[in-house]
Parts: sequence; structure tokens; C-alpha cells
Amino acid sequence: MEHRPDPIQIITRPSTSVAQDRIQALGAWMDAARHAGWRVDPLDEPVDWPAGECGLVDIEGLRYLLRVGLRGRTRAMLLPAAHADRAVARPVAGDTASATRPVLQLTTWAEPLLDVELYRRRPPRALPRRER
Repeated sequence: MEHRPDPIQIITRPSTSVAQDRIQALGAWMDAARHAGWRVDPLDEPVDWPAGECGLVDIEGLRYLLRVGLRGRTRAMLLPAAHADRAVARPVAGDTASATRPVLQLTTWAEPLLDVELYRRRPPRALPRRER
């Protein structure tokens, strides 16, 4: 039984400045995957950066597309401008009465790439029927 998390379960939450740099976002995710025990190699193939793609990687024989976008759930604190200093001090002191709301934050994740051509050349076989 594998004790490593599946690559699709590995996510990183880059800062906005890191997420805007495709190389840094790719490197941060690859570092997290390597720490999880996977052998990861970047692939030098074009990706659609405006669509949120940040790179292709090979993970032990399978290819994955890395994406960056608003996907990770977190909470944002609602701070009135006049009380920002006090509102920041409360959560640090453990006050849970501060108003928060759920938001999505930048996340880097991997999606496996299926080799469509492989399936076209060799269609999947139907499972044999069980006789009753």
C-alpha cells in the first residue's frame, strides 16, 4: 500500500507574486511533490498561461498538467477601516468574535493527462459477462 499522497491531492497555496510567475508556481508545487516522495521532472512543452496552466510534469511515468487559480478555501477577515489595528490584534489574542467570510485563495494543483491517442488506437475492452 502506498503511503504517499496521490499527486492530485498535493496542492500549494502560492502568494500572489509567486502565482504570477509560472516558473515559481511550478517550482513550489514540484518541491511539495518531491517532499511527499515523488520523482518529478518538468516537461518543456507549451502551456496556456492565461487559462491558468503553469506547466507540465512527468511523475514516475505519468504526465500531469499543473494549474494555478482560485480553488483553495480559506477565511477572510472583514476589517472596517477605522478599526483595522484593533481588529488585527483580536485574532492574535485568540478572540473568535471577529467577523470572517469564506473566500477562495490562489492554489496550484495537478491534473493527470490522459493519452487520448493511446485509447483511440487501442479501445478499452468490455469486461466479460459473468454467467449465472
